[in-house]
Amino acid sequence: MIRVDHLGMTYPGGVRALAPTNLEFHAGEFTVLLGPSGAGKSTLLRCLNLLIAPSSGTITSATLGELKGRRTIRRHRRSTAMVFQQHQLISRYTALDNVLMGRIGYQGVWRSLLPLPVRDKVFALACLERVGLIERALERVDRMSGGEQQRVGIARALAQKPKVVLADEPVASLDPATAQHVLSLLHRICKDENIAAIVSLHQVHFAKTFADRVIGLAQGRVVFDGPPGVLARTALERIYATKEGTVTQHDVEEARGAGLPLPQFLPLQTLS
Repeated sequence: MIRVDHLGMTYPGGVRALAPTNLEFHAGEFTVLLGPSGAGKSTLLRCLNLLIAPSSGTITSATLGELKGRRTIRRHRRSTAMVFQQHQLISRYTALDNVLMGRIGYQGVWRSLLPLPVRDKVFALACLERVGLIERALERVDRMSGGEQQRVGIARALAQKPKVVLADEPVASLDPATAQHVLSLLHRICKDENIAAIVSLHQVHFAKTFADRVIGLAQGRVVFDGPPGVLARTALERIYATKEGTVTQHDVEEARGAGLPLPQFLPLQTLS
């Protein structure tokens, strides 16, 4: 379990990305963060892994207590895997070498300078097998498709033996069929391993398909928190409406996909 109490983030210049927020995330729960661009989804994910230091509030782990101090934060990051939109793989490395990067956090400073133990390589191969890429373990990732690269990213995350997986728009760059396959794979692995998954998405239909829980964000605030079955039109209007009436074209397309007729959806002023 991870709990955030009054967690907030204000960037230099007074830009508030996340209003003080209270949330809990539990093992085995597949949570989707849903909202338009700039809603605070990525900021919340980065705070949860302390890639950025929040401006206010605390983050508490059931196993580590309050996340503060270098040693505690390092242990938290070791058991918290990240899956990124742009994969963040080393293109000239093989799939196996990229997955082995997930084991680095378990090595001491000096040990990490040496080749990883055979047991780590065997485990990394098992992770590639879980995502259906065992036969391409020795192939450079820059020769793989986007969907295959994201599956390597999931295998790398699995190699950490994580308690939590944070995924920031993991299928935004993939075609719909590949996105469905990648999300289904991530969902199944997290359920099988009892991992808490926190996944930011734009796509309402994917949230309804895979989420146990949807947290809707708008302008840095939580405006919905509940199961996808009660994610009705009124909730979607709260998530996607903006005070200024300004959204991206991508957000408009997602609103149409959610069945929100635009004249009632929001007073459009600018499309960028």
